[in-house]
Amino acid sequence: MSAPYYQQPHEIVIAATLWLMHRYQQTGCSTLARMVEQHLRWMQTRASNPALAQACQRLTVEWHALSGAAPSTCPATLH
Repeated sequence: MSAPYYQQPHEIVIAATLWLMHRYQQTGCSTLARMVEQHLRWMQTRASNPALAQACQRLTVEWHALSGAAPSTCPATLH
């Protein structure tokens, strides 16, 4: 299976944020939490794009729900 092809930088950031959120859900790693927050901040600074603004709002809500339930320590796993 080939990797998806993204045309715009915001598509890459959205996909990476989703992947990081998924990994955070699996591991509870605080480093991944910081990366998700960095990606969300990147999207917020470029929210003039309507698709990016919508994705940022949706992902921020999902992130707040997810990050409140997971542990804040990083287990000994490879990311």
